[in-house]
Amino acid sequence: MEMTRLFRVLSDATRFRLLRLLTREELTVNELAEATQLAQPRISNHLKILREEDLIDERREGSWRYYRVEREKLSPPARVLWPSLEQSWEDDSTFAPDDRRLEAVLSARHTRSSSQFFDELAHRWDALRQDLLGEAIGRAILRAFLPEGLVVADIGTGTGYVLELFGNRPRKLIAVDHSETMLELAREKARARNLSNVEFRLADAEDTPLKEGEADVVTVIQVLHHFERPERVLANLARGLQPGGILIANDFLEHQELWLRKELKHHWLGFSRDRMAAWLADAGLELVGWEVNPGHAVPLENGLKTRIPDAFTSVARRSRGPKG
Repeated sequence: MEMTRLFRVLSDATRFRLLRLLTREELTVNELAEATQLAQPRISNHLKILREEDLIDERREGSWRYYRVEREKLSPPARVLWPSLEQSWEDDSTFAPDDRRLEAVLSARHTRSSSQFFDELAHRWDALRQDLLGEAIGRAILRAFLPEGLVVADIGTGTGYVLELFGNRPRKLIAVDHSETMLELAREKARARNLSNVEFRLADAEDTPLKEGEADVVTVIQVLHHFERPERVLANLARGLQPGGILIANDFLEHQELWLRKELKHHWLGFSRDRMAAWLADAGLELVGWEVNPGHAVPLENGLKTRIPDAFTSVARRSRGPKG
């Protein structure tokens, strides 16, 4: 594409906005319409022009079409111009409304897809959790756990594994999950074990499920890898801790088991200790304990085996308010 043609395509304000959004995220026409508050037919026409000029890529998934900018596929003139475009987008505050609406779009997408996935998975979650974690995590948490009579919040409680683990030791157990099906199974476990100290909350970890300083201990077990921005979740949960309160996080160390992304919707393929420590520090938490839980092989029905990655259990203490 000649440079003059590129300038002509980019001279349209709507195409300029769409291209900026698609540099940040892969989006559908519906999502672009929500983020820009423009009519879908108008957006489709502009996407067609951008697609014809190889400025965006299109990916089909079932009946959905997703669009995004692939930097490595841009033409040489576009690659030359791109740093200037990104600088202009960063410096222009007129795009702020688009950014706010995009955050809402992505949040709704996460809640919608994640809730549906875990609703479908709920009735076989206990067996799956045993394959993924074994009992090492329970022992690690018990070693880290503090005296009886505390307020404990379990984020992403699933079918109630942590409720079983702690039982009546806490004065109050706050069980948070965004899947109503998961929560109903957790309620059944609580009733079967005569647990009267549990409060169930249907909420997302990114939507402030706890009041300021409400909990003495927060547990977030095999949850962070499902979020696009785990550092935001940690900062959010830190606010729910009392000063001196403890956050116990368990997740996988960095790995390359791509099947977890495909089969179990893992957004992150694990986390390093340095990354976790930095995120915790930014949330106002000090990393005071770290234990590695070795991975293991799991047999499949076809006779082959797959590997569960190494995991970690981190213990962090709130010493101050989160930054910002």
